[in-house]
Amino acid sequence: METIKYIENCPQVHVGSRKYLAPNEILHLESDLNYTQILMSNGKKILSSTTLKIIENRLLPFKNFVRINRQSIVNIDLVVRIENNTCVLPNQIKIAFSRRKGKLFFG
Repeated sequence: METIKYIENCPQVHVGSRKYLAPNEILHLESDLNYTQILMSNGKKILSSTTLKIIENRLLPFKNFVRINRQSIVNIDLVVRIENNTCVLPNQIKIAFSRRKGKLFFG
């Protein structure tokens, strides 16, 4: 199965079963055991039966996705601000960097 396909010249990433999503619309991905919660930029939530690690590998061609802790991947293009080792997304969603990822990100 292909992991990236193009619909109307827009890349779509395979996130599970028969679901393909546009990467620029994905705000945040969060691990939930063997499932992944996907939060879209429009506020919609999608539950995928694919693990976060598998989806992370499928998102590798898109450099705007960063894993900021064990449970979360964030689209850095949609980040509102970063404050006190915490990433703030639209709608005041806050996700903390892990110590190791924070050091890599902040230097």
